[in-house]
Amino acid sequence: MLPSVTLTTDRLLLRPFGPGDAVDVHAVWQDSRFIDSAPLGYAYAGADYETALAWCTSGIEERRRNGKGIGFAVVPRDGGRLVGHVSLFGADWIARSAEMHYWTAPWARGRGVAAEAAAAVARWALTTQGFARIALQAAPANTASRHVAVRAGFRAEGVLRNVAVSRSGHHDLVMYSMIPSDLSS
Repeated sequence: MLPSVTLTTDRLLLRPFGPGDAVDVHAVWQDSRFIDSAPLGYAYAGADYETALAWCTSGIEERRRNGKGIGFAVVPRDGGRLVGHVSLFGADWIARSAEMHYWTAPWARGRGVAAEAAAAVARWALTTQGFARIALQAAPANTASRHVAVRAGFRAEGVLRNVAVSRSGHHDLVMYSMIPSDLSS
């Protein structure tokens, strides 16, 4: 199981979610860009406020306690409302690997917060927690997410063809990863 921690960067505080985050999480889950990029059947795209509150108060923490990953609420270091989320999921404790997911709130897009937060979480997982690999996937047409991956220090590995299903049908995903040796280059 990953420890409950708070991480900081120059501009950001990455902390556990709490009930005060539910309003902003719910707003993000209603955002058309979030809904359009979510995999088909993703439970939270368009979910109601009560689901957001439950997720913020126990759902994301349950994932950590069950050893499946960890989620961070991303807020400005000097205070203010939620600007994003970065999470590790699908932890494989034998291979010491996990996948990363992130989103940026509509009111915070274009400021580099996702890349800064993703880089911090990946670095923490690879150094402090001893992970061997952090992976993430992005749709080829999702240039914003692909830009975040590269700016955070992830390397593109290739394309997984016809692997994902969204509201628009089957599509490819670009696979990215970061391993400990990437941190020194």
